[in-house]
Amino acid sequence: MPTLTRPFFGLWVRSTCVVFVLCVGWSLATPLGGAPDEPAQIVKAVATVHGELLGQPTPGKSAATRTFEVPSVFQSIYSLPTCYQFKATVPAGCAPTLPSGNRLVPVTSYVGRYPPLYYAVVGLPSLFTHSENVIYFMRLLSDLFDALLLGAALAVAATWCRRSMMFEGLALAVSPLVFFYCGVVNPSGFEMAGAICVWTSGLALLQQRRDNPPRLLIAIFTTSGCLLELTRGLSVLWMALALLSLFMLDPHACRRLVANRTLQRGLAILGVVAVIAVAYVEWARTLEIVPSTAQLPPHSSIAHISQVILGDLGGYIQQLIGVFGWLDTPSPLLTVVLWLSGLGFVVLLALVASRSRQSKVLLGLIVGSVLVTMGILLVSAGANNIAWQARDGFPLYVGIPLVAGAILPRASSFALSSMTGRRVAIMFALVVGVSQLTDFLWALRRNTVGLGSTLNLFGAVRHGWSPPLGTIAIVIAGTIAVLTYAGWLYRAIHRRDSVEPGLVKTRIGEPKSAMVRANH
Repeated sequence: MPTLTRPFFGLWVRSTCVVFVLCVGWSLATPLGGAPDEPAQIVKAVATVHGELLGQPTPGKSAATRTFEVPSVFQSIYSLPTCYQFKATVPAGCAPTLPSGNRLVPVTSYVGRYPPLYYAVVGLPSLFTHSENVIYFMRLLSDLFDALLLGAALAVAATWCRRSMMFEGLALAVSPLVFFYCGVVNPSGFEMAGAICVWTSGLALLQQRRDNPPRLLIAIFTTSGCLLELTRGLSVLWMALALLSLFMLDPHACRRLVANRTLQRGLAILGVVAVIAVAYVEWARTLEIVPSTAQLPPHSSIAHISQVILGDLGGYIQQLIGVFGWLDTPSPLLTVVLWLSGLGFVVLLALVASRSRQSKVLLGLIVGSVLVTMGILLVSAGANNIAWQARDGFPLYVGIPLVAGAILPRASSFALSSMTGRRVAIMFALVVGVSQLTDFLWALRRNTVGLGSTLNLFGAVRHGWSPPLGTIAIVIAGTIAVLTYAGWLYRAIHRRDSVEPGLVKTRIGEPKSAMVRANH
């Protein structure tokens, strides 16, 4: 729809800039190699742009580990975090520096079988420079593409979902964990951003409930879906479950949408890309991963494995909010309480206030997320132990806050009439702003001085670490970025009227007759 193109792209540019700056803040606040698997991901990215897709088998290692020929600057990359990883009280200043060099040497990577799309993009800077600073350029490129997807999701919610609480759900979906992984070299951040964009644009299509939905919205849904499918080994599964959830949420609207030829072409493209992605995963044996160090007793029964998985649910929920460093720095209690309070508010309200079918689908999505996770782990536990983190299932889990927000009308239109839109906007902006800033400073403190006896980010400690531009500059820049992001969310949530002129949209599941045009 031409009348929406310019406003949407303006929102997209602004939201992308805000998100990009926040991602860059996390990139600079995290030491090189200071995130799970980042050294292995860097080697894979460099090898991919140098023409090595799978590398060679590594004698004495698991089938997942491959050997690649990469510039010698990356030869000792695994030594970067060894002195402080898994030790939250040890700052990152003990890490060595990488010597520059462009001579090709063999280096292993245990993610060598992963799909190449993400790596072919972020590895490009390694073609032009051969010092350790190239990793920061790789991170910046990753920041940009992740921010484009997250910015698109924010712009979609602000443009086409004004009559629901989608934006509140989206604000909670983009947890501190998302920014942390978007800020480092890891396809998990890209997969999270792609999944958020898929769910948001898909739910926005359902809210349109029209035979001729906006082509721009269809293009966003199709593009983000293709990118998601090509990112990691289970990405096609997450895309399929998202599509299934959307259909179950409103079958009538889905049947009307599928009759649209533009959407038919988009779905056909998604199908072709899914086939290509599955074919690569099977050919490269992507799902063969390095076994987890979390050992299970020999010949563990299904009941015992299920008990272990259920016992870890609290840890998985914690991870969805934020666990930084090498899984050694969980979010502080303040963030956990605030985030779960906001999430509980939206989800419980949706279960109570939405239509029967929508509340059942939301409840099914919650239960299904647990069952799918258990099923995957039960299948892989024998060979890999419990090799799972919440980020692995994030593309499915993130549907919970987004669906909850999508099926809720604005607060002023139902039982919570006493709670004005302004108060709701302030509440969510505060929850997001305080949580994001707390986690950013908490993770920065872990890296600069460690989570030991001092709370002073700027204190002088043994092996203290200073980020690029200095700690003071990063604290100021990060604080401004978070406040800008929270302010942007507040304005978007508080503005109730639809951008689309003349259209009064309905929440998902309402009959088409409830949608009218003001000029009729």
